[in-house]
Amino acid sequence: AKLQEGLKRFASFFTSPLFTQSATSRELNAIESEHSKNLQSDIFRLYQIEKARANQDHPFSKFFTGNKATLLDGTKEQGIDLREELIKFYKAYYSANQMSFAVVGPQSIETLKRMIDGPFSAIPNRNVGPPEDKWLDIPPFKDESTLIASTKHVVEILPVQELRQVAISWPVVFQTKKEGVDMDLVKPDFYVTHLLGHEGQGSLLSYLKSKGWANALGVGTNTELTNFETFEVTVELTNKGLAAIDDVVASVYSYISMLKKGNMPDYIFDEVLKLTELEWRFLQRGSAGGYAQSLVKAIVDYGDVSPSLVVAGPRRLALRESPTRLIASGDARTGFASAAQRDEAKTEALKLVSKLTVGKAMITVLSKLFEGKTDMVEKWYSTRYRVRPIPSATLDKWASPPPAASLGITLPRPNVFIPSEKGLKVKGKVVDGVSDARARSFQDRMKPIRPPSLIRDDGENGRWTVYFKQDDRFGSAPNLRWVQ
Repeated sequence: AKLQEGLKRFASFFTSPLFTQSATSRELNAIESEHSKNLQSDIFRLYQIEKARANQDHPFSKFFTGNKATLLDGTKEQGIDLREELIKFYKAYYSANQMSFAVVGPQSIETLKRMIDGPFSAIPNRNVGPPEDKWLDIPPFKDESTLIASTKHVVEILPVQELRQVAISWPVVFQTKKEGVDMDLVKPDFYVTHLLGHEGQGSLLSYLKSKGWANALGVGTNTELTNFETFEVTVELTNKGLAAIDDVVASVYSYISMLKKGNMPDYIFDEVLKLTELEWRFLQRGSAGGYAQSLVKAIVDYGDVSPSLVVAGPRRLALRESPTRLIASGDARTGFASAAQRDEAKTEALKLVSKLTVGKAMITVLSKLFEGKTDMVEKWYSTRYRVRPIPSATLDKWASPPPAASLGITLPRPNVFIPSEKGLKVKGKVVDGVSDARARSFQDRMKPIRPPSLIRDDGENGRWTVYFKQDDRFGSAPNLRWVQ
């Protein structure tokens, strides 16, 4: 009853919003309060610097959160009625054909459908196109159209916290919609992140630590929009590493150069897939709210490809078994479906690595040592920074870095600790005539657990709803019954 009432109220936000003047004023105060809280956050400050290095004709470059100065003072100066603009925005973009919805609850699917059909079916369908249609042809990064120089320059920032780090960021722009879909289905960034972020013997981090230059290393995708994302390597520096920035960056390019040669062994891809499948297979239950949010985003990312990928898509790799066939979302795997599927992952990983060039990189350095050395202030967060061109000799050094082998850097060795047929044994016998669990193959044990079966249902107003679930850990009927 509470969920149903909550859904009705939630739906009214989209079917009959009031947009009263008083509510608009309260929201302005809330936005200003939120912005004030973020002023001393290095994450927000750094993100706004990143936006200033983007093409200022692209919407990504705009002020991230807004504040009273932009939403109230700025609109008044331009003779714009803020409430009227809100209503225009609502009518332009709040259309059923551009919205996704996810609800998570203990009720049956049919019951949940009944709860949402009435309230949400009243949302108007204006048959409008997605907002990004208006800017997909605008390049997100363009050197001559930035507030802060992007490539071939280093931005040195004075942080709020005691930070020492260098970040190397590359924009990965999708020229076609297919490129973005391939990124979602194959996920080559997972493999590249695994390699660059490796921390064992022969890794990039182990080399940086051996030189006394770094304490930690982070790798992965950062900003993600419809037609681009950024891939970033961040190194947490020591004081010695801060003084050797050029060599630290050169060592990153040494590793990238090694990957560009295309000698990535099959076992690397097999291991990343196995680890991801194990995480998927034994996924821990989180909050219902967080799960609903992840589902509704997955509908946007994967819904047009196949509804079967909405749950599994964000959490699994190699989602395409062949050019015309996707994986079945519930089937757990212990390897690629074919050598061709693994080769596709390798090809896409090499495509990503090929984009990690010196000419496309944006370098950012944070340190308290820049106190008194900055000469510029960012508009929205008052971040102090300076911009220096990178000497051509340094760029040439990074473009032709020392061979990885000369630095003692190698690809990760095979991981012998990934569970295999020799692990994850189940003891005891399974009831109902199922053979000894110890005799089951690893592939059988990786299959999804059979859901509980309903053995008594007194109805929604009845007293009992009873389920039976076969024990899948010890292979015997449980001696403890828990009844609520």
